Amino acid sequence: MSLLHLSILVAECLVLGLCYWNVKLPEVLYAWQGTCVQIPCSYNNIRGIRKLDRLILFHNPSFSNANSSFYGTVLFDTNDLSENKRIKFLGHQREENCSMLILQVQVTDSGKLGLRMMAEHDKWMSYVQLNVTESAPQPYIQLPQQLHEFQTVTVTCFVNHFCPEDPVRLLWSLDRQEPLQDQVKNSFSIETQSILMESKFTFSLDWMYHTKELACSLSQTDGQLLSKKTLKLDVKHTPKIMIKASPHLEVKEGESVTLRCLLQSSNPEIQGSFSWFKDETSVQNSGEHLTLSNVTWQQAGNYCCEAYNEMGRGRSEPVQLQVRHSPVSKVLSADFKVMENRTVELTCETVAYPPPTNFTWYHAEKQVLGEVKQKLRFQAVNRMQAGQYTCLAENSEGRGEVSEKAWLDVQYPPTGVSVTIVNQTPIQEGDSVTLSCSYEQSNPTPYSYSWRAQFLQKHRINSQLLTISSIPWNAESVTCWACNDECSQATPLHLDVQYAPRDVKVILLTPKADIQSKDQVHLRCDFSSSHPADVHYSWTQNGKHFCEGRYLNWSSISPEDSGLYSCLVTNSIGETRSQEWDLKIQYPPRHFQVSINPGDTVMEKTNVVLTCEADANPAVDLYTWFDWKGQKIGDFGPRLILWSVTTHQSGAYWCHGTNKLGTGKSDSALLTVYYSPETIGKRTALGLGVCLAVFFLALLGVRCWKKIRGEQNFQEQPRRQGSFFIRNKKVRRPQSTAAPQYLGYYNPAMEERINYATLQFPARAPYLETTPVTLQTEDQSVTYSVLQKPYRGDYENVMPPSLPEDEGLHYSELIQFGEGERLPVQEGVEYVTLKY
Repeated sequence: MSLLHLSILVAECLVLGLCYWNVKLPEVLYAWQGTCVQIPCSYNNIRGIRKLDRLILFHNPSFSNANSSFYGTVLFDTNDLSENKRIKFLGHQREENCSMLILQVQVTDSGKLGLRMMAEHDKWMSYVQLNVTESAPQPYIQLPQQLHEFQTVTVTCFVNHFCPEDPVRLLWSLDRQEPLQDQVKNSFSIETQSILMESKFTFSLDWMYHTKELACSLSQTDGQLLSKKTLKLDVKHTPKIMIKASPHLEVKEGESVTLRCLLQSSNPEIQGSFSWFKDETSVQNSGEHLTLSNVTWQQAGNYCCEAYNEMGRGRSEPVQLQVRHSPVSKVLSADFKVMENRTVELTCETVAYPPPTNFTWYHAEKQVLGEVKQKLRFQAVNRMQAGQYTCLAENSEGRGEVSEKAWLDVQYPPTGVSVTIVNQTPIQEGDSVTLSCSYEQSNPTPYSYSWRAQFLQKHRINSQLLTISSIPWNAESVTCWACNDECSQATPLHLDVQYAPRDVKVILLTPKADIQSKDQVHLRCDFSSSHPADVHYSWTQNGKHFCEGRYLNWSSISPEDSGLYSCLVTNSIGETRSQEWDLKIQYPPRHFQVSINPGDTVMEKTNVVLTCEADANPAVDLYTWFDWKGQKIGDFGPRLILWSVTTHQSGAYWCHGTNKLGTGKSDSALLTVYYSPETIGKRTALGLGVCLAVFFLALLGVRCWKKIRGEQNFQEQPRRQGSFFIRNKKVRRPQSTAAPQYLGYYNPAMEERINYATLQFPARAPYLETTPVTLQTEDQSVTYSVLQKPYRGDYENVMPPSLPEDEGLHYSELIQFGEGERLPVQEGVEYVTLKY
């Protein structure tokens, strides 16, 4: 854009305020005559204007300062679409796209194109340079900066043109040969900044591409060539060399031959001179030529040469120099040491040209008849075929020399392997035994031994002798292997180990179920094995000798036969005892015993525990308690607890015990409960009070009786209104048949030794001169009790003697019969005799 145009643009920005436009166009467009050209265009307005009111395309426009307008050839005007038919508007006035297409461009269309855009009160002018040539321009080729062999490169060919109405394409050729289509990738780019059509070609460089031509052609789709660009490749590579022989590569021993190293190509040039190698070994010679005079068969082989440049080392392909000579032989084998009965193959290897046609084999310097091939094969070699072997080969140049000797070593595993006992004595359990693994023949000598026996925890290796420090009783057989490359097993040796009886145990023969008292019982002493088998049996009971023999028999067993039994089995080696066998006999309860805790004489209000113990198998499962009256107390188990006992609970106690076999009974146990000091005090005070009351009543009765007797003397049989009868009740202590009762102290409550006297009076007649006595009981009778002094001879475990009848205490009961009243003046008193 010229300075004039810039000044005009600045003026418009200042005057018209058009600097709000942002229009994107390519700077330059390229085309050639007859094709089309596409003008990509886009715009935006920062004021938010998106709709164009008018768009004009000028050819070489100019600006008039007089009226501030542009003048020039109008190629396109949106307000007058008939102005130029060669131009198509591809954009949209509402989508900010102002792209155009110019068809059939001519050379005269070259120049500056101005795009005038108007919207509302804003205006803008943009420029693009159009260059139209008479013919299509050459494509551009882009190559990497440096090319070298084995490199994979991608080259690019492009033109700054694209016309959808008249499509063209780019084609590649290398060394005037069109490349494969899958190596080419075509694309085009239409942007507002540039228009580009390109093609990429990827290939791997070879040194032979050096100086070759790489061409990119622009042509129409019908194949018409429009333009072409050609470049010569400069491919860097290592020296490429080949060898040429003179006179040729096949010579006879003693002749001469010359090898020449020819350089085919090198980029850059080689540095230094050539180097020669034979069978990968350097030859002390440098230069383009290698001459071998008076050649020998040892000089036959593969030759190559190499040279260096900046890219590295280049080596020729090897060439084989063949020297004609008679064979030189050598015996070879995959393995000269082979096991017997294996397949072995000997080969007569020769160095000869031409190849040998006949072979001769020798074993121990004697010809092996019938063997004329290069290989001597033994399908199953034997030890007789071992020894030295040689061979001789023949070709058209003559017979060779006999080869060096080769030794065939036929090996075989040990033979005649056996196990022997070093110390030949009878073996007993626990002895130390030494065994030897011996053999008759072996090639090579055995270098390892292996032992196996069931009683050994692991194999013993690399020892011809095996020492067993403590041989077990069940050591049956031992075998060994003698090994070189292969192993041979010995026949197992049976060890006759003598031992004491094993697994001695007691067996119950009868009965099969539980043993009960009076059963027939048979026990047998058994063992699993013994060597020697002659044994002796004996029995112990509870650790003491009991009897001899294998069997124990009881025709009627008793509980006393219970115990721990074991049997002892003895042979000439030793003895073995069984585990103790517990002979358990079941029987009903017996040997009962009742114990009293804290004792059989206790003070009242003490807790007493009675324990019933019995001998029984199975144990007692039901206990029953009885008192001195023979009454069942209950099932309280083996312990009967009396909480806070009283004197009434004194007496004899016994228990019954039951298991599944029967019932047993204990003897009586006597419990004596005596009064506490507090109770004795209370009862003593009460007894004294009762005695005094009885004494006064007796006195009163005597007075009344005397008075009545006096009155009866003066009256004639007066009418009886009431009479008193004395009922004398005398109770003797009965003999108990239920259980013995031995009392330490006399207990009146227990023995009913207290008698009562009842005084009963009429309801209306007073018996005393004093105020009538008011009875508080319903029957208006009062019962008096008399405390009798205990007899001195009554003490524990001694029955008190019977009291004489006159020393008994008599009680009187006064009963009124009939109804009637006594005369007040004739009050009588009937007295009761009190005996002490």
